[in-house]
Amino acid sequence: MEIPEKLKLEYLLALDNHIETVGKENKEITLKKIFEITRDIADLGFGEKDIHEIAKDEDLYVKYEEWRKSSDT
Repeated sequence: MEIPEKLKLEYLLALDNHIETVGKENKEITLKKIFEITRDIADLGFGEKDIHEIAKDEDLYVKYEEWRKSSDT
């Protein structure tokens, strides 16, 4: 079983949003979203190593950029 691609893309989006966000209160909101997605991934039975692999997957980043452009997020 693999982490669903949509969840991976949402995770990368949450990371990007957190990096781009300014202000302590806004950072807390984006960090909360990262934790929620991380929990969803963990609930599927995946661990920390699997989550780290998302950020290392170059092919996924290409798909992510296309997804982000097509969905205007």
